[in-house]
Amino acid sequence: MRFSTAILAIAATGFLAACNSEETCTNELAQKKATDLATKMQEVAAADPAKLAELAPKVQELATKASAQGDDLQAACKAIDEMMAELSK
Repeated sequence: MRFSTAILAIAATGFLAACNSEETCTNELAQKKATDLATKMQEVAAADPAKLAELAPKVQELATKASAQGDDLQAACKAIDEMMAELSK
């Protein structure tokens, strides 16, 4: 569980660092998506820790990509959506 907490912190930091303001993806929407992602990651960690460990590099990559976009909130929302899709497979 400690591993999943670290992954959640990395993901949340990266995604929320990219939050500012944008037309279609608001700061509030991005925060809600990040919260939903954290919840989904906790569910996956509880049900299948190996799957979460397997997806950890992708989570890190998406978090890094989102934070590198600076104020591009649309990119952050897209990254979160991509990770949710991966976790839902």
